[in-house]
This record gives sequence, C-alpha cells and structure tokens, in this order.
Amino acid sequence: MGKKLIIAEKPSQAREYAKVLGVRRQGDGFFENEEYVITWCYGHLLELERPEVYMDLEKVGKRWSLRRLPVLPGLTEFRRLVKPGSAKQFQVVQRFLHSSEIQEVICGTDADREGQLLFQEVWDAAGCEKPLTRLWISSLTAKAIMEGMNKLKPAQEVRGLAAAGHGRAYADWDFGMNLTEGFTSLFGSFDAVRKKPNVISIGRVQTPTLALIVEREWEIEDFVPQPFFEVRAEFAAAAGNYPGKWFDAGDEARKLTKPGEAEEIVRKTFQQPGMINKLNQKEVHEPPPLLFDLTSLTVACSQKFSFSAERVLQLAQGLYEKKAITYPRTDCAYLSEDLIPKLPEHLSAAEQAPYLDIVKEARSYGVPKGKRVINTISAHHAIIPTTEKISPARLTPDEQKLYDLIVRRFLAVWFPAAVYKQTDVITEVAGEKFRTRGKVLVSAGWKSVYGKEDEGAKNEPQSLPGKKTRSSSKNKSEQNEQEELASLPPLTLAENVKADKVYQVEKTTNPPKRYTQGDLLKAMESAGKQIDDEVLRQQLKGKGLGTVATRPAIIENLLDRGYICQEQKTLKPTSKGVELIKVIKERLPKAKLLISAEMTGQMEFRLARVEKGQLPLEEYMKDVELAIQQIIDELRLFEKEQGKRPLAFAPEPASRNKRAGKTQSKTAPGKSTSIKTSTAKAAKTKSSQVNSASTQSSLSSSQSSSQSSRKKAEGSEQSAINSPPILGVCPNCGGRIIEGQKGFGCLNWKQGCHFVIWKNKLCGKVPTPSQIKALLKRGKTPLIKGFQSESGKRFDAYLVLDGPKEGKLKFEFPK
Repeated sequence: MGKKLIIAEKPSQAREYAKVLGVRRQGDGFFENEEYVITWCYGHLLELERPEVYMDLEKVGKRWSLRRLPVLPGLTEFRRLVKPGSAKQFQVVQRFLHSSEIQEVICGTDADREGQLLFQEVWDAAGCEKPLTRLWISSLTAKAIMEGMNKLKPAQEVRGLAAAGHGRAYADWDFGMNLTEGFTSLFGSFDAVRKKPNVISIGRVQTPTLALIVEREWEIEDFVPQPFFEVRAEFAAAAGNYPGKWFDAGDEARKLTKPGEAEEIVRKTFQQPGMINKLNQKEVHEPPPLLFDLTSLTVACSQKFSFSAERVLQLAQGLYEKKAITYPRTDCAYLSEDLIPKLPEHLSAAEQAPYLDIVKEARSYGVPKGKRVINTISAHHAIIPTTEKISPARLTPDEQKLYDLIVRRFLAVWFPAAVYKQTDVITEVAGEKFRTRGKVLVSAGWKSVYGKEDEGAKNEPQSLPGKKTRSSSKNKSEQNEQEELASLPPLTLAENVKADKVYQVEKTTNPPKRYTQGDLLKAMESAGKQIDDEVLRQQLKGKGLGTVATRPAIIENLLDRGYICQEQKTLKPTSKGVELIKVIKERLPKAKLLISAEMTGQMEFRLARVEKGQLPLEEYMKDVELAIQQIIDELRLFEKEQGKRPLAFAPEPASRNKRAGKTQSKTAPGKSTSIKTSTAKAAKTKSSQVNSASTQSSLSSSQSSSQSSRKKAEGSEQSAINSPPILGVCPNCGGRIIEGQKGFGCLNWKQGCHFVIWKNKLCGKVPTPSQIKALLKRGKTPLIKGFQSESGKRFDAYLVLDGPKEGKLKFEFPK
C-alpha cells in the first residue's frame, strides 16, 4: 500500500502535522512513517523570472527603456525559477511528488490564496497527476488537524483559489515589472549619495495606497481653518449644578462665527433665571464589539501599543504557530454556525489567570448565538483563542499583549450589552437654549471584561462672563467626552434654574488627520472610503486595496522605498512620493487608474470572482494587459513631448530610525552640518524675522550632484539625469527655483544669484517643496500649524519672503 504525501507551508507547520499523526522518523527535509511522508516549503520555493528572459536583448538592449516594453507573457508562458537558497528543499519536494511509493498528495499549506499558490507552483513544476486533496483548517491544535484530515476537500473545490493566486502573481508582475521600468526610465535618476539608481517603483496596490497618503497631505496643506465660538453655561438647580451648551433652535448645525454673537449671548444670559423646558430619559443598550479580524486587531494594537501592521502580523502568526489562536490572516469578524457546539471548549481554554472570574461569569450567560457573532463567514472565521490552554510563560511579552486583546474580545461576546441611562435636557434662559446630555452606566455588561472605564478629566474651564477660553484639540476631545458622559443631578421638567456661570470658548475647525498605520489599513480595506461602522465594514469587504494578508507588507514597502515616512504614529509622504502622485494626476490621464483606490479595489473584486469561479482568469488578465499597454503608450508620448523628468530622491535611509523612536542626523556623510535658524519670540510679534545663514557652496554641491552624468549600478537599472522639477520663479533674478539637498535655490547661482531658502528648522518646522511652490506663486505658504517658539508656546502662521535677495523668511499671522 502506498503512502500519503503532505506538503506543509513551513517546517513548524510540518512538525505539528507529524506530532498529531504520529510520524516520528525524521529525514533531511521530511518526516516519515509507514503511512505518511510530510515535507514542506519555505514559503515560496519558486519565483517568476525577470522580464529580460522574454526579451531579445540584442535587439532592445540591456538598459531600462520604454522601447523594451511592454513585456506581457501569456498565461502559459510565465516561467518560474527556484529561489536562491531553496534548491535543496525544492528537490526534496519534487523527489516525493515523483516517487512511486507516494499514491496520494495532500496540500497542507496555509488555507488561503497565497498558501494555495505556493503549493500550486511546486505541483505544476512537477507535472504531478496523482490524486490530490486539500487540508483546510483554521488552527494547528491536534483536534483541528484530525478533524481536517477526516474532512479533506477535493482538489476541485480549491481550483478557483489556485487560479486567483496565479492571477494575483501575474498581475502584480505585469504591473510592477513593466511600469517600474517605464516610470524609472522617464522619472528616475542616479542617486549620488547612495551610489545607485533612484528607482521609481510602481505597484498594483502600492501606488494607489501611496495616493491615499499623498492626497490626505494635500487636504491638510490646503485646509483653511475657520474660527468659531461656543457658549457654555453651568446651571444651578435644586439638587445640584449641571453644564449646558448653547445651540440655535432654528438651525442646530449653525456655528457662532463672530465673537460679538457669542459675547452678546453671554451678557444676555449670565446670572439670569431659566427653566428646564425639555427632559427626556431613555435606556441605551451598547452591544459587545465584533470579534477580531486581522484589520481590526491591527487597529487595536496600533492604538494601544503603537505596533506596526507588519509587527502585528508577525506576532499573530507566532501565536497561531504556538496553537494559541486560530488562523490570523482572516478578513472576517464572525463565526460559523457549526462552531456553536465547540465554543464552550474555546471558553474553557481561557479559564486561567487573569480570566478565571470572567470565564465563570461568561459561562453563566450561555453560548452566544446572535448575528453579531454567528454569521456568514468568508474563507476563515474570526480570530479567537483555540481550545488549548496556553501558558503565558510560552509567550513573549508582546505576544502576551496580543493574546490578551484576543481573549478579552472573545470573552466580551459572551456577555450582555452594556446598559446606559441617557438623559437629554434643554434649558431656556432669556430666550436662548442650552443642551445637556447625560449618560450614566446602569449595567456594565461586556464592559466588565475590560475593567473600570477611564472617564478622564471632567472639569469645565471656568471664566468670567465675556472672557474667551481658547480650546486646544485635546480640550475639544475632553469637552465632547464630558458632554456625553456628564453626571447629572436629579432634574424635573419645568424646574426653575439659574445660569450661574456663562462663558465662551473660541475654537477653530480642524484639518483632516494624517493616517496612522491602523487608519490606513481601514482605508485600504474599503478602497479609500472611511467606514467606522464595524457591521457595515464587514458587509462591504472584497473591493479594497490588496488583501488582509498583504496590506501590512504594502505599508512596509512604501516606507522602505522612501515614498512615505513615519512621524510618531502618523504616516507622511516624502517629496519623492508626492512628486510621483502629482505627475500621474496632472500629466498622465491614462495612468490615473494606478492611483484610483476604487478602480484598484474593483480589480481586487474581480480577482475574488476568479476565486469563486465566476470569472475566467483569462478575462481578468486581458483587462490587466490592456491597462498596462495604454499606460506604456502614454509614457512614450510623454517622453516624446517633454523628455525625461527625474523625481526627488527618497530621504536618507537613517530617517527610518524615526519609526523606532530614534534620533537621527539629517547630515549626509561628508556634508557639512546645516546652520540652525534662530527666531526671537516669534509668537509674540507678527513681524518676527526668520534669519538664515548662507553658505552657497552647500546648495551648489547638491545641485551639481543632482545633474551628474549617467552611471551604471545594480545591473540594468540605469537612466538619464535631468534637472529636478521647477518649483517656481526666482524673485531675485527671474530664474528657476529647484530643490537641492540642503535648500531651495536658483539655477542661476553660477551667474551670481544667491537666492536660497534653506531647509533649516523654523520654530520646529522645515518648509516642504509644496509650501515653497505656493510661496513663490502666491507670496506666502498655506497656513502652517504647530510652530513652537523658544518659550515652548505653539502657534500657527504663514511664511512669507522678507526681501527677495537672500531668501529670508518671516512669519505672517492669521488675522
């Protein structure tokens, strides 16, 4: 009788299979007994060949250029080669696939698209025709493995998954290889600092993700804050005091935009009698949050622990391999109906410190069966603890943090809703109306799983009538929280009260916030749309950028390739990233699909249809090839009409240290340190001068290096160097202003023009190319927020030129 061959995704997975199936004899790259042979891949053992293997290099040349493109192999023409370092294990797998003692093959790689693809690659390479089945499990516990082995899927059931895996790989190759070479040949240059080409990497998912970040930055730069005022009061009632906020009864959305309006309401109502003319009380039920999928888990970890998306995926994979949690690469936040009988076992596994009392109480409520827990699932259900007890000593400190989040979220769904008593009060004073909202926790329900809520500071700022209180964004958050959670004394309808204190608060509208990694994952999931409602988010999946498993790597690629940088928790585009999106948006209409989150999301949706067998892979690839051909044709036309236009270089690699909270030097090796800019109490005077010391040779060196001749590096990745993009007209001589390594200077410096705006910090801020462009065009930058004076006081201001000759700047403050 022949043996069964199980091919796992990695050695750790193979060891678990061997342990459960009693396969104890270990060979070089496999386990074996009388019934099974278990071997493994190391992820992908094969990779797609480079474009050059499909080219006639004697005809098209070895140098990257548009004349070599497009390269679009047919579905049957793609070639793969063994990845470096994988040859030995590849031969082991191939030997067993061809072995006469193997009668049946079981695909035991991860149960997802990528896991199916890496198996399919070695299966196709062998040309194997033996009976094939699929092991489909959601955890590596002994029970799950045995259940999966008893319910092996026929190969036909995952044929669509294999086709979608090929489609993803081929489409990414077509887009990445063709358009990276095409864009680099037009917009790349040689980076003299790094001594290698400045490659302009393009990706089917990477580029629209970059566009999300860049367009958010443009929204922030173009945002014009609008001041407004709020009038707040503290009312004295028989049973105690309570707060209120003025509103316009005729138009509740109206804001007070003139200080005189707010002052008049304060004068009119201060110390005046009033009456409660509306009082409603109702009970509000807040259900437990949905179980975690990978995106919501990453968002939670980003907010609570500042973990990157890539770090969360690594930790979750580690927990999965230690049999602590179920399969983590899931986009589903529900459990299937067939899991209901097994849920008590999962609950029992969590019955250890510090969850003992919580588990005991959860069990008393019975197994959760509502639609927020049990619902239609995709390939894998939500992330929950497995049925095995896990000793915390087996977990690293970071794994413990992640495991605690997952366990508590699982426990929470066993509990009833939290119950609040919500009170809405309207108080009228001298014809003006004030609203008060109170919210009191009646029954903690699921919130008891997380302990006592941190209610934060509750005190309103106090001031005399007519005195303004400026509200920071932090105060705004605290005040909004207070309005929702105000603890109210017993009040009655038509009760007489007195406006004991009345004051106005000056506020400004806030610009959109930059993305955190968690925010960006949510935006990618919904193709750029901001969807906070967790149930709606589950319903709209399938049309996002990338997949739940690939999104963390996309963010890492953008960071590694210098398109974005991370400042504390937020993501900000670099000059290279901004210029790429700008040239596509303004100069390349056909290439706009590359930055359209919705269009790329639609491609992902069509790939999901391939997976379900609803769309032939050939039709999907036909659309991909047509799009690439159109973009290459457009790049050719651009080159003919406008020539080559190199983009900015990425920041120095040391800037990546910011993501780890490290201090870095902005001085390039061999370059002189920039001279600091000094300011004299800039926040106190509108005419504060920003003085910049001048060392023209530094900018000259930068400009010379950016215009150096072609050099060869990293194989065939080489392209011509032209002048950097023009930012505007020099106010000193009428020449052209470009960005250099140390500043923004005039190209006529050899003819004696000394105009330069240095990239020195101005009260904590360094001017960006887009701000300098606006300055040269309109005479001042957009409003820049967050300057900091020597005394530590923060302020917002425009930057304007103070005389054209030397590029000195000064602050202009909003009126």
